[in-house]
Amino acid sequence: MNKFGLIGHNIESSQAPDIHKRLGKSFGISLSYELFDIKEKGEDYFESLLEELRSDDFRGVNVTYPFKEKAINYANKINQGAAYVKSANTLIFKEKIIAENTDFSGFLRTMDFHFKENKAEKILIIGGGGVGRSILFGLGSLKNKDLYLIEANLLKGEQLVKELLSSNINCKLIETGELDEGIENFDAIINCTPVGHKDFPGCPLGSLKPKKNQWIFDVVYTPAKTEFIKKGEKAGAKIISGIDLFIFQALDAFILFNHDQVKNNEISGHVNYLRQHYFDTLFI
Repeated sequence: MNKFGLIGHNIESSQAPDIHKRLGKSFGISLSYELFDIKEKGEDYFESLLEELRSDDFRGVNVTYPFKEKAINYANKINQGAAYVKSANTLIFKEKIIAENTDFSGFLRTMDFHFKENKAEKILIIGGGGVGRSILFGLGSLKNKDLYLIEANLLKGEQLVKELLSSNINCKLIETGELDEGIENFDAIINCTPVGHKDFPGCPLGSLKPKKNQWIFDVVYTPAKTEFIKKGEKAGAKIISGIDLFIFQALDAFILFNHDQVKNNEISGHVNYLRQHYFDTLFI
């Protein structure tokens, strides 16, 4: 049996075990997928857990908040997506540890699913952590012209903007107060913070509201209908749920984990079934 898992904080409601087991059943692959919620452990435990799982014949793990930026430091080989974004959410265990970022590739697949062109010119991204980095670099690769970042940690935000600019991605760091009279100027708003998760209740926009002519995207999917999503629905904005990113990044991770048994062109036929299942189950 192939053994995989997810490491992070507040992941008890993650659907990752379910989707990997569903895909395993579809492809006739015997696998297990475990959750390792280590929010009560010290920072050094992440590294020791990786070594423990490798010794226990795990083939790889996914990594989520707050370890995505740290995970890349434990890889011996860094694949293209992770190297570009400088964070990793997928570690493949072979003779060496290989890092990849399926948030980056999954975001690009999400955008392609919802838009063929005209994705947006002026986009506000809230949060520059692991998934925020992936989405910012993803937007940059799509040649979006004007990106604006809100990051509570100003030093972290400034450093990220410098990295984006050095990659010829136009991004400006702004403060939340600048939205009071300017939120309507954005074509899209993307929440990349944990705010809205069942363990971090609230809305990243505070009392502000999206507009009808915008599209909004929340990376949080537990619950799927966050306060941010509900505000977008009420305003009549186009909604992109975190369910989509969850599905597309999981598909890419499943291929990486099981590359010897699954090919990329074999998995696209499962998208509609998975979206139907998870939207019926979670988007309530």
